[in-house]
This record gives sequence, C-alpha cells and structure tokens, in this order.
Amino acid sequence: MPDVEIDARLRTIFATVLNLPPEQVGDSLSPQSCPAWDSLNQIHLVQGIEEEFAFEMPFEDQMGMASFAMACTIVRAALV
Repeated sequence: MPDVEIDARLRTIFATVLNLPPEQVGDSLSPQSCPAWDSLNQIHLVQGIEEEFAFEMPFEDQMGMASFAMACTIVRAALV
C-alpha cells in the first residue's frame, strides 16, 4: 500500500477520534498540541488503526505513538 494512502487513512482516523478537521491533522499533531488526545483517545486511536489496517499494534508501539508522524511510521513498518 502506498505511503500516501496509509497517511490519508490515518488522517481520517485521527480526525474522527480527535474530532478535528482532516486538514488540521499533520505530522506535528501530538498529545501536547491537541487537548483531545488524552489517554482514552490514545486507546481509541490504536483501536481504529488496528481495525483499519488489520494488524495488532505491539504495546511498545502503542505507547511510543506520540505524534501523527510516528503513527505513520509505525503503520508503514507494520505493513511492509
């Protein structure tokens, strides 16, 4: 799957879970820059990613997903 498609699908997940317009979901989006990205929504993001891409994200990756850019990196690596 091309990186552009992965990023677009992730952008949709993040926008939905965090209740943001998709154009506000960029590489620098993080829990520090988005008050809606709390511990509960971290769980919802992981669940959404796992469902969308049909893989189980290792716990270390779940905890290390500290930005939208990092989520893209994690998913790209999992789909190789």
